[in-house]
Amino acid sequence: MALLQHETCFMPLFPLTALRSLLPAALAAAALALCLAAPLPARAAEVKQYQYHQVFISTCRADPRTDTIRMYWKDANGVPLANFLRLDAHLRSQGQDMVCATNAGIYDKQLQPLGLYVENGVQLRKLNTRQNAYGNFYLQPNGVFVLGDRQAYIVETSDYAAEGSLWNTVARFATQSGPLMLVEGKINHRFDPDSVNMVVRNAVCLDHAGVVTLAIARNPISFFDFATFLRDELKCSDALYLDGSISRMYPTLEANMGPAFGAMIAVVRTHGAK
Repeated sequence: MALLQHETCFMPLFPLTALRSLLPAALAAAALALCLAAPLPARAAEVKQYQYHQVFISTCRADPRTDTIRMYWKDANGVPLANFLRLDAHLRSQGQDMVCATNAGIYDKQLQPLGLYVENGVQLRKLNTRQNAYGNFYLQPNGVFVLGDRQAYIVETSDYAAEGSLWNTVARFATQSGPLMLVEGKINHRFDPDSVNMVVRNAVCLDHAGVVTLAIARNPISFFDFATFLRDELKCSDALYLDGSISRMYPTLEANMGPAFGAMIAVVRTHGAK
């Protein structure tokens, strides 16, 4: 179980069912409120570059307790934002700056998320529980990246479905994709260490402290090697694959090259803030 360490306060990140079975709902809510009231460490989102063997990997690390992590799909007119240039303009119109961003999962030809998508607490796309279908999204297990109130979670789709009413109250933002790359530190057993299937890939992962990292391999890498990097170099315990060759991350040289996206994940800050 991944734990959120908060000075001397520890709260389980996943699954919430364990917390609910241990404490009545009122006590659980009070415990969470008490934990979140503790002093927060002073941190800021960090963009960093790695070289892993012959692969260059860009990352953006952000703490949901102190950084603002959001998901964006459409503008005020209901048109998909589709790229970082439009997302940046959208954020600037709201007095915010984009620290980093990446595409938030697999989508269809109409730029609609292929699975669950929640933005500002509103479910815009339903959970997709189909399993026997073609494509990485359906490679099992797949899962959901959830942003709650100053906490982040990566949840297997079947667990989200089983506790849908609970997760629907937690999720302020959520995106479904697949496959899960890491589950409690273990690499997806379907990944072949000797695979020659190499493409650009991006993912979101969580470490044991609940810190979020967005990562993209800027040149081709296998599922297994990318999962190994996330676990061994970034110390992530849970990770969700977002997409493949179309993927980009801001800021990088190729950030605004390539096709239009569906939803995007961004770390933002108020204009002028450091």
